[in-house]
Amino acid sequence: MRRFALLICMTAGLSPAGLFAQTPLLLDPAKVPMTLKGGWIHHKTGDVSEIVVKIESIQPDGTVKGRLDFYNKFKHAACKAINEPFKTGKVTADSLTVVADGGPPNVCGDLTLVFRRGSDRFLEGKTKSEVSSGAKMWLDAPK
Repeated sequence: MRRFALLICMTAGLSPAGLFAQTPLLLDPAKVPMTLKGGWIHHKTGDVSEIVVKIESIQPDGTVKGRLDFYNKFKHAACKAINEPFKTGKVTADSLTVVADGGPPNVCGDLTLVFRRGSDRFLEGKTKSEVSSGAKMWLDAPK
């Protein structure tokens, strides 16, 4: 299919670059490093705690490197990440996903945060860990 499209472009004198253009990513790689700040609401207590996503680099394929701060006001054992490097990070045209260590496996384990374009905030989503999930979270637009 690509060969056929390329052949049509070449015979018509058109540039093939526009045919295979990538969809722009949700976050602009030219603006890194960037820090996205937001919060999350504990689903049992209603307490609001902070989230800070520090993006150090975005590769052309959408791979993201950075660090996560996931604060927790809950007094009992719970997910918490302070300056934790991303185990994996990915940005697409519609979402930002980061996975970082959120604490011991019996308390939290890997903490997965998936953000999508929001209606009230820049990015919105729900938390997910190896132990629990479902807390509402958000990130505000970079400044």
